[in-house]
Amino acid sequence: MQVLTMNAVEFWSVQPSRRFDWRQDGDGRCVVLRPKLGEGRVGRWFAARLGDPCYRIRLDEVGTFVWKACDGQTSLTVIAERMRDEFGGRVEPAEERLGLFVRKLLKGRMIAVNGDARVQEAGGRREEAGEV
Repeated sequence: MQVLTMNAVEFWSVQPSRRFDWRQDGDGRCVVLRPKLGEGRVGRWFAARLGDPCYRIRLDEVGTFVWKACDGQTSLTVIAERMRDEFGGRVEPAEERLGLFVRKLLKGRMIAVNGDARVQEAGGRREEAGEV
């Protein structure tokens, strides 16, 4: 894997996309379905034998908004602007909150950015990977 440095401009221009299935609960909030034993064929096979193959990660109102915006076509800059429009001062500082949340999603491999690239949490580094 080739590790490249990603500056702030590059980070805010990435277009994250969701990697896991999700559902909407009765309150309109997202519930992300993360496989318990990995995404590989063997992990899915074992998890299916255990009954419930997924962890259910319930997001709050702002997390739901961000999760839905991670469509692979919307940049983080645009998502931050839309957060302000939707929630006003409740999300300030919007960029800081969004940056922290996105880094957590990336660390947990719940989202991918710009196709095959993954941004790592520490130091805003980017790793190129063959398959996401």
